[in-house]
Amino acid sequence: MRLATRILLAALLGTVAGRPAWAEPAPAPAAPQPPAGPQATAPQAPPVLPLMRVVPKGEARSIGFFAALFPDCSSQGPIVVRLLAPPKHGTVSFSEADSFPRYAAGSPLAACNAKRVPGLKMVYESEEGFEGLDTYRIFLINPDGTGFESEVKVSVR
Repeated sequence: MRLATRILLAALLGTVAGRPAWAEPAPAPAAPQPPAGPQATAPQAPPVLPLMRVVPKGEARSIGFFAALFPDCSSQGPIVVRLLAPPKHGTVSFSEADSFPRYAAGSPLAACNAKRVPGLKMVYESEEGFEGLDTYRIFLINPDGTGFESEVKVSVR
C-alpha cells in the first residue's frame, strides 16, 4: 500500500499513530520555571522551660534570678518579664537587684557565679494557710531580643 493511500485511509478512519487525524497539535512544553525559593514557615513559638521551687508557707522567698551577661560579667542590659498567668494561691513580684548568677560549671559565664551582677529577682509568697502546689507562667525577654516562656511550679510546705 502506498503512503498516500495509507494517509487517506487513516483520515477516513480517524486516527494516525493513535491520535485523531485532525487533532489539535500537542501543547508546547511549559517554559522552565525558576527553582522555588525557601518556603515561608510560621514563626516558631519560643521554648517553654520548666522551673520547680520549694518554699515555706506564708513566707516571701526569692526563687529566681535572671541576668544577661557578657563574658566579662558586665550586663547586656535589663531583662523584661511578662506575667502570662498569675499564681492561684499566692503572689509573685519582680524587681531589679544585684545577686549571684548560677551558670553551669562548663559555661563560659561560670566565672560570673562568684560576682554580684545586675539582674531581675523573682519573689513568690503563698497566701495565708495555703499548702500544696501552685503554678504560674512568665515570659522573659532578654536584651538581645531572645526570649522564653517558663512554667513555674512552686511547692508550698
